Amino acid sequence: MMKKTSFVLIALLSIFVVLINSCKHDPEKVVQDEPPIIEPPIDTVACDSSNVTYPGIVQPILEAYCISCHSGPTPQGALDFDDYNDVAFVAQSGQLLGSLKHLEGFEPMPPDQDKISNCEISLIDKWINDTTFVTPPDTTECDTSFVTYLGSVYPIFEANCITCHAPPTPEGGIDLTNYEHVSFLAISGQLLGSVKHEAGYIPMPDNAPPLSECEILTIEKWINDTTFVIPPDTTECDTSFITYAGTVYPIFESSCIACHAPPTPAGGIDLTNYEHVSFLAQSGQLLGSINHEAGFVPMPDNAPPLSECEILQITKWVNDTTFNTGSGGIPCDPDTAYFQNDVLPLLISSCGIAGCHDEASAEGEVILTSYYYVMQTADVEPFEPWESDIIEVINDSDPDDRMPPPPAPVLTQDQKDMIYDWIAQGALNNYCELEDCDSVNVSFSGQVFPIIQNSCYGCHSGSNPSGGISLTNHSQIASSGSILPGNAGSLLGSITHASGNVPMPQNGPSLSDCDIAQIRKWIDDGMPDN
Repeated sequence: MMKKTSFVLIALLSIFVVLINSCKHDPEKVVQDEPPIIEPPIDTVACDSSNVTYPGIVQPILEAYCISCHSGPTPQGALDFDDYNDVAFVAQSGQLLGSLKHLEGFEPMPPDQDKISNCEISLIDKWINDTTFVTPPDTTECDTSFVTYLGSVYPIFEANCITCHAPPTPEGGIDLTNYEHVSFLAISGQLLGSVKHEAGYIPMPDNAPPLSECEILTIEKWINDTTFVIPPDTTECDTSFITYAGTVYPIFESSCIACHAPPTPAGGIDLTNYEHVSFLAQSGQLLGSINHEAGFVPMPDNAPPLSECEILQITKWVNDTTFNTGSGGIPCDPDTAYFQNDVLPLLISSCGIAGCHDEASAEGEVILTSYYYVMQTADVEPFEPWESDIIEVINDSDPDDRMPPPPAPVLTQDQKDMIYDWIAQGALNNYCELEDCDSVNVSFSGQVFPIIQNSCYGCHSGSNPSGGISLTNHSQIASSGSILPGNAGSLLGSITHASGNVPMPQNGPSLSDCDIAQIRKWIDDGMPDN
């Protein structure tokens, strides 16, 4: 019996020991889960910079930290560090040092690890500064005697561009497997501008060595030798019976709605909303954009333009349509601040300009060019003006914090009060149409200057006014008012969108009929300073 009991106790003790050992912390396993520690391939203590060469110093560093990702059939980022040309490209472009130093705007390398030693970085820096990177000459002659799209140009795209610019989600909406897209880029100059890395164009290929001189020369010769013909419309352009629903909206559906529709329409412009379309048609923005006129954003964006027939049909609809802003509209209440009539023109003129809060600049990620963007980006709290950032910055007395920033003029107290009242009344996307318009008793101080302040002052003031035209005082405004419509700098020509004048306010709602009538009356009366 004792033997049997001893045997059971020994068995239980053995199981207990096994369990204890299985629960013990194994430091070896923890070490294995951590990133591997890479021993520097060079002596980083002595850090001898007297003889820095690529094969002796730089290549071993890259092999130790980078080659595992940047080599083989699918190197990360398409950068193959076994290929000296790729290394030379990232060295010249600043990407190599930017990544190794973990500078802002660069992908930190090696990923998920600390920076390599300061010694290793300084040696690579010295090699870059001491090296003259020469693109190896193409030993084969660049044959441009017989350049075709399929035989010469498309293979270049396949090798360098198609990976990003092909269905189902081509980058930038540009599908280089579609000849119409390629033709559009060739005609517009974007193709050559990008592959030549010219100013104002996005350099392509992106994050990769540029095309060879021969490849660029081949594409350029193809463009110069090719007559790009928009396929003729075999059907006659019928403009005899143009309607919005039957003619215009289908054009929008095929070319525009993909970007300009809820829930996040580009630029806050919803082309499924007839009021938005009406506004664009009346202000001149619709025709200006589809005709690619100066001062307007060309549309469709990054795609072939509309056909001549489509533009003709939209033009006829705009010209033949009476956009109702008269009877039956919303009366204007003098105690109400209206976003479309009052607030938006002021924001566009004073804040939503290039370099500040337009869509392209979006300073501080704030855009002030439409109701959608104001509510999404400007931290407006309906009914709570002092909880809204916009009220705080327009009232800030510190030049470093106030908006608009110097040298732009501060908003007037009336303008600040208008924005305050609009938020206090609920920050609505409201507008009114029926105004009691007095176009007889017009004065500069009572009517004309307030219109200029709200709709023009932001761009046409300061040390660098738009177009070189300042409108900050009676003398300057009268000078512009004395110029006949159709001539450069004409105030009346700009606000009436006369031929030969840039329509103003630019990229914003046009002045109301009442505002224009009052300015016209003031000009006709001799532009008194009253």
